[in-house]
Amino acid sequence: MASCSAPPVETRVVVPEVPADLRAPCLVAARDYATLKDVALILTDHVEALDCANGRLAAIDEILTAAEAKAGAR
Repeated sequence: MASCSAPPVETRVVVPEVPADLRAPCLVAARDYATLKDVALILTDHVEALDCANGRLAAIDEILTAAEAKAGAR
């Protein structure tokens, strides 16, 4: 009867590696403002930071999607 038993199931937790630079915040330096030009520069800084953050999210999504696909293939 022992020869009919299934092999033991092994559970492994796999955590995909996300580089530290993708986990770091996209910072916006503080600026003084006195004119509309200064405000425009501040807005530009924030748009660039948003682009930075969205780029990092897209890269993290690629890493997680690849890990999920690899896990599903097993």
